[in-house]
Amino acid sequence: MKWAGRLRLLSIPTLCAFLSFVFVVIRPWSRISGQWAFLAYTSNLIFFFPRGRIGPQLEATVLGVTGGTIGIAWACATLAVAAYCGRRYGADSNESRAILGLGLALLSLMAGLIRSYARRFNAFSKIMLFFPIFQLTSQQAVTHMTAELFLEQFYIVIFSALFALIPTLLIAPHKSSHPIGTQIDESIQTICTLLPVSLSPLLEVHFPVTAPVDSDSTGPVKSLEAQNQTPSQTELAKKLKITVLSLHVSSSSYFKESLALEQQSALPDIIKSIQRLQRNPLLGQTSHVPGERIQAALYRSFPRSRPGTPRRRSRSRHERQTSVSSEADLPPHHSVHRRRPRHLTSYLRPADSNATIALSTRPDLKDTSQNLVDAIIETLHTIDRQLKQTYGWSSPPDTEKTLVPEGALVEAKAHLEEVLNGVQRALGVVLGSMDRDAKKEHHRDHVTYAESTDVTDVLRNKDRFRLAFYMTALLDLSRDVHGLANTALSASIRVESTPSTWLTFFRLGWMKDREEVPQGTDGVDEADLAAEEEQPKDEMKEYQDMDYVTATLHQRREAAATDSTVGNRFNRAWKRTWNQHGVVKARITFSRSMHAIKHSRHVLFSIKLAAGISLLAVPALLPPGFSGRKWYDTSRGGWMVVSYMFVLEDTTGAILKVGFLRGLGCFIGAVVGFVCTLIAKQNPYGLVVLATACTVPISWHILFNTSTPGLGVSTGITLPPLMFIPYLGLAHGQADFTLAWYRFTDIMIGTFAAVLVGTWVWPVHARVQYFRAVSSMMERITEFYLRMSRDLVRSSLVYRVDDKQYDRLEGKIKRDFGLSRSLVSIQRQEISLLPRPVKLYSEVIDASERLLETLIEIRILRFSVPRKATVLDVLPIRRELISTILINLWACGHAFGSRSPLPQFLPSPRVPLSELMEVTDEHAQDVRVSRHPHVEPNEADTNSDDTARKRDVSPATVTESYQAEMAILYAMAENEALGEVCNILEELVAAARTLFGTQTFLDTT
Repeated sequence: MKWAGRLRLLSIPTLCAFLSFVFVVIRPWSRISGQWAFLAYTSNLIFFFPRGRIGPQLEATVLGVTGGTIGIAWACATLAVAAYCGRRYGADSNESRAILGLGLALLSLMAGLIRSYARRFNAFSKIMLFFPIFQLTSQQAVTHMTAELFLEQFYIVIFSALFALIPTLLIAPHKSSHPIGTQIDESIQTICTLLPVSLSPLLEVHFPVTAPVDSDSTGPVKSLEAQNQTPSQTELAKKLKITVLSLHVSSSSYFKESLALEQQSALPDIIKSIQRLQRNPLLGQTSHVPGERIQAALYRSFPRSRPGTPRRRSRSRHERQTSVSSEADLPPHHSVHRRRPRHLTSYLRPADSNATIALSTRPDLKDTSQNLVDAIIETLHTIDRQLKQTYGWSSPPDTEKTLVPEGALVEAKAHLEEVLNGVQRALGVVLGSMDRDAKKEHHRDHVTYAESTDVTDVLRNKDRFRLAFYMTALLDLSRDVHGLANTALSASIRVESTPSTWLTFFRLGWMKDREEVPQGTDGVDEADLAAEEEQPKDEMKEYQDMDYVTATLHQRREAAATDSTVGNRFNRAWKRTWNQHGVVKARITFSRSMHAIKHSRHVLFSIKLAAGISLLAVPALLPPGFSGRKWYDTSRGGWMVVSYMFVLEDTTGAILKVGFLRGLGCFIGAVVGFVCTLIAKQNPYGLVVLATACTVPISWHILFNTSTPGLGVSTGITLPPLMFIPYLGLAHGQADFTLAWYRFTDIMIGTFAAVLVGTWVWPVHARVQYFRAVSSMMERITEFYLRMSRDLVRSSLVYRVDDKQYDRLEGKIKRDFGLSRSLVSIQRQEISLLPRPVKLYSEVIDASERLLETLIEIRILRFSVPRKATVLDVLPIRRELISTILINLWACGHAFGSRSPLPQFLPSPRVPLSELMEVTDEHAQDVRVSRHPHVEPNEADTNSDDTARKRDVSPATVTESYQAEMAILYAMAENEALGEVCNILEELVAAARTLFGTQTFLDTT
């Protein structure tokens, strides 16, 4: 940020501080606030500090005023009850003080729940307690209620909010266009830049690459794509992800500020389309390399295979169907290594594995792919210009503003459709040639890999599966761009046909003016849907998957026959009533509610907050004449209670950090305030000038220091009481140094109490919370994959899913990601006696996030795979693959939840995955034979015959004839994505073994 912009932002809190101090020294203003006038700047600094943005300042004003009003109203209601007790039992009686303590404790419980449950209401919950703490601990002798008890503190809240809001409205920069236009433009431009970089190894476009690193120096883990990693690809992918994530917040504020909401009704669809584009694998970090800690964990968990290591013989189901005599007829080098390892995690690829998957040997597919990339980029640029012209978003200053000709987007969309059809035809032709090339290489190449010929075949064919993955991702990207173009066209038509009005924000349903058709239902036969929906439900099968308590909750129980003797009547009546379905349901619900309350971190935090505030406020609630009561009144002990409220955080590490910064800031503020008081005495001009000058570095630190902003806040809130209490005549004969000393000791006592509670009484360590968050995250990822598997193996030829359940579960998983990352950041700042691999903690979250993205991509790919050949006909293979993945996911989640070691050996999903890849290859060969039954695999002139035959076929017929081939490509892409799932699972298992150990029973050294 330039110096002019920084000075502009700094001028807003400086003017705010000046107005707050002037409010204190001007007698008519300060009198309406009574003894609380010096809290104007303190409240402004804590709850309404202006940061130069109008929208957040308005939100802070509304939340702060609302929270302050609620807190003051609660305090006044408590004072009213205490005043009644004071009139009946005497002023400052035990009953009135008990009412004050009870009201403060209940308010602390409510504020603690709000503060822990809704982090956005942090300032709201704090201001609810800030003023009542001073009010309820200083009015013990109340007998009658007056308006001043409410208005004095209410005026402080109102003026503090206005002193921050008015300078913000006057000085804060008013942007001519909303940031959402810039963010959409930046997202589209980043996509246009990232797409060629991501496909550079495939299209052989030369970009600057990083220097290759020796595999021996970095460990055995090195993916194939990492050798072609460009230094800007990861940065561009991260930039695109951050920009797209910020679109959601920007869109909500844009809808609030827009004057014509009817014209913006297509904008949510545009944002969803851009989010769908960002999820495409080509626009992510496709060349991921595991982190350093996970690389070391992988090396320890999956060491290099040694020659002569005994391995378990296990043939695939297709090999078992062949006779033993057929193997005896093979050459020796084909039958020596017919062993399939249970763990195919070998990062030492065979020597004949290709380093790239470039399309130099297939010029037709390479040219059409390059044309498709160019068409996608051209369409995106046209969409960007069309959106700017439609919504009136301003262009960056370094770009020329050009009008989009009429029909330009339609032409670009039509060109994209034409090129897309060409790529599909080229992919259909290439499928047959890939099969022939694979057969030739299989008969020509000599097996040199140490593991087995099965592993060699899989790794040799891995490039073909990766090529299919890239090409299907490119096809999906082009279709998503095509959908974005349609949305942009409909938006332009709607804007032209809809008049602008100022009152459209009263229409609550403007965002849902049309029915949304779920994806994946196009082209589905109604008969298939009806047949699937009309299947009867098997209640026994439904209940047998539940635990006993849940099944009891959903299933009615029948009363069992009992003895009819007279002595058992009461027992029978009691059991009949106790075991009724309604009573059982109420029992289970109550038990689960009590368990949730006892183990809720929000309830725990509210109890810690309320208990600490109540204990620290005990001296104020003692009878008059007690030394504790005298000390509390003399030293103004309310600051001790307030300090405890501000220092207490969710975790022990955060409490230590905030407590240290608060103590240091209080010491600096006490010294500065004492010096300023000695200089200015009680001169109002000197006090205002010195106090305003002191707030300049404080505001600078809060605005531009992102690491320790709490230090500036702690320093700033210490100044006003020391400088303005003597001026207001509230010192009661105490010297300036005495005031500074009491101020410092009160804050340090509250800070020490919070640290004591957070470290010894009720410690909440971020490390333990991190393990729980990761365990919950792994459980939800397991549930995500379990739902995917249920939808996959249904006995139907139509793949149907409920997108809403996946969206809800995905949102919960992403919240777990955010919670885990925040706990990792807290651990980075903690001082711990135990060594912590914090970097490995972060890499585990990265791997889990990549796992979720891969599962989402697999779910999208499964809409296009041939279900009968690759799912229904090979259910045993699918069942084993699903089971092994679920076992690994469950083992990782259980290890993080219980912090217990893993078993030495876990079933590897690579074995059924290799069998599934063989099934996909066989299905591809069957499709090719069915298309061209007269063509022999070893015939040399098949390409020329196919080319001559295709020239006589129309493009529409060719497109239809290659639908089966496209389905095979999607199946190959799904297999490639499942291979990435295997890689990520091995990373997570290795990380869990490093963190929690392994229960070994076999020495493999």
